[in-house]
Amino acid sequence: MSAPRAYDLTQMLQKSEAFCAYQERCSSEVIEKLKRMGAEDGEILQVLSSLLDNKFLDDERFAIAYATGKLRIKHWGVQKIKQGLKLKKIDASLLEKAIEALYKEDYFGILQDVANRKWRELVKEKDPWMRKQKLFRFLASRGFNYDEFSDLKFE
Repeated sequence: MSAPRAYDLTQMLQKSEAFCAYQERCSSEVIEKLKRMGAEDGEILQVLSSLLDNKFLDDERFAIAYATGKLRIKHWGVQKIKQGLKLKKIDASLLEKAIEALYKEDYFGILQDVANRKWRELVKEKDPWMRKQKLFRFLASRGFNYDEFSDLKFE
């Protein structure tokens, strides 16, 4: 369902270039933006091909930037990042490349830092088993796998 037409093809291309230049975008975000502008299917394809040709748009570059950014800034784990990329309609092969890029970052160092910080926050919990359970639930909610954090030592 398209919105009422407000722009011609060159204006849509210019707005899409500015949209992509501001920050990394994926194809699905650009398509949604074009649909809100009132673009038809043929125009969407034209704009997308132009953006791809001029390197404004690259789903692989987006996936890697998204994954590393969520790890470094939000401290998300692999599972939460995968879910986010799936919501952005990223291809499975690109998703795997993004996950590989995560492990080139200091993934396990970040996991250890997040776990240690939460462990210190839970100091009021007197029962050691409950403290550990709260920590594990927190790490799982952040998207880390149980196998990744079950053997961690806490400070």
